[in-house]
Amino acid sequence: MQLEGDWYAKGSAAKYSAILTIKDDSYELEIENANTYTDSIELLSIETRLGNIERKIKLEDGSVFATYDNDTVDMLGSQKKSKKKLLHHLESKTHWVVIALVITLFSVFSSLKWGIPFISKEIAHALPLSTNKIITANTMEILDKYLFKESKISEQKIKDIRANFKTKLLPIVSSDKGYEYKLHFRLFKDGNISLPNAMALPSGDIILTDKFVELCQNQDEMDSIILHEIGHIVHRHSLQMLIESTFISVSAMVILGDSNGLGDMGIGLGSMMINLQYSREYETQADTYAFEHMLHNNIDPVSFSNIMDRMSTYIQGGEKDESIEYASTHPKTEVRIQRAKQYSECFKQGNFDCVIN
Repeated sequence: MQLEGDWYAKGSAAKYSAILTIKDDSYELEIENANTYTDSIELLSIETRLGNIERKIKLEDGSVFATYDNDTVDMLGSQKKSKKKLLHHLESKTHWVVIALVITLFSVFSSLKWGIPFISKEIAHALPLSTNKIITANTMEILDKYLFKESKISEQKIKDIRANFKTKLLPIVSSDKGYEYKLHFRLFKDGNISLPNAMALPSGDIILTDKFVELCQNQDEMDSIILHEIGHIVHRHSLQMLIESTFISVSAMVILGDSNGLGDMGIGLGSMMINLQYSREYETQADTYAFEHMLHNNIDPVSFSNIMDRMSTYIQGGEKDESIEYASTHPKTEVRIQRAKQYSECFKQGNFDCVIN
């Protein structure tokens, strides 16, 4: 596209012959015995057409190109409008792309924070108890290989603890039908330091470490922690965490009704239990389970606060790797101790149906 006309410098009446050439999205203005201008057509300001009078096109520097070739100027104007519409379209598209990206990111965040945990909880509670045993089948073997050593507690001590568990605690949790609870005793060490801990597997197996047993000054203290671990089992916390970490594969098994791969999940569960960290919500649920059962069975919840405080004091006094300490796997210990004391006040007042948030 080419137009012939005259060029006027800004603020001058002197005119010079010039040729304006349009190439794609740019223009080139050749001025007689002067410079050549080259720039984007978007920088040209085209005067509105009035019949066939001379048409003026203003350049960015204020100079003017004038021509009587109105039809070609109209074509230039149409080209500018088309380009402007395209840019507006792209800008609009970019706007929607940004909105879509924000929505996508929010959806992913929502899914990870609320969606998958909610679905994992539903799946965990929908699975029959028999699957817990399948999943947990290899877990103890893995824990014994990588985490625990053989217990040094005397056989008589273990026998007494198990007898108390059978006669005192099992009747307390008898309403949780279908679970087969069993106590295991293991030595848990970090270097030369024996660590106090207790953990529960989805199958109902509860592991007590030697140092934990040693730190308990009475049976109520031990029972309070065992009830807490049973709370994790009943609420299926470790199973929920496992499902969250293997969400896609577990979902496929549930949908297809294929349980062949469940046994392999025991390996993942074993690895997870080594670095187990329950959320504050899970810990609160397990604590509440323990406190309510203690209130209704004449066990003062202060026993829970006493043993928790003793374990925390022991851990803080030793030089150990905090990544595997009991307190680190049970966050906000001081808050939980205080909550246990509040339930203890209810116990002393004979209020066995109190609710502490």
